[in-house]
Amino acid sequence: MPMPKNPTTKERMFFAAIKCFARDGFQGATVRDICKEAGTANATAVNYYFGSKKKLYKSVLDLIFAENLRRRKAREASEPDGDQSPEERLRKFLATMLEVGFSENELAKDVTAIVLREMMSPSEHLDRLVESFVLPDVADFTAILKDILGHDAPDHVVRDCLASVGGQIYYYLAFWPIFSRVYPEHPGVKAYRQPLLDHLMRFSMAGLEAARLAARQT
Repeated sequence: MPMPKNPTTKERMFFAAIKCFARDGFQGATVRDICKEAGTANATAVNYYFGSKKKLYKSVLDLIFAENLRRRKAREASEPDGDQSPEERLRKFLATMLEVGFSENELAKDVTAIVLREMMSPSEHLDRLVESFVLPDVADFTAILKDILGHDAPDHVVRDCLASVGGQIYYYLAFWPIFSRVYPEHPGVKAYRQPLLDHLMRFSMAGLEAARLAARQT
């Protein structure tokens, strides 16, 4: 979701809000800060275009949390699953997660910061965001994992596998400032996306096979 080449005032306000909310959080970011970042001295612009700072924050969260689902649906429309194996479907799912989490645009770090702030201190919007955007993603992810683990796999095994497979990507998102200092030679996930995806698949498939066998022995 890069800034348009010729943004309207409303779009400038929106992208300025992303920067301010990432830097200062919802409580710390003021309407004045957002207007200044957007290059307008009109302090009423936020209310005019969005109704309030609170509604602007809601709009920002909606865009961020919808992105993974939006990209997956777009990919499915252009690359239908057809007769693809569960492994191929998992690879597509993880590829989209990497694309969203490590986008090429300049706002990627700000988006990650907002998401992490929301995880550490959930706003009143989180329940709705989960219902609207996260649960559909989880349902599709779960369906893929069940096709790999077997549909008789216990729910807790599927749940833990979902957390383990997806958690590999969230580790890089949450701990990159530390990880990059421990491994300064790492080129960064954007430059390393394809090798990382290959590794995620090898590691995940091996782990899923181990989980499948363990579940059958209990």
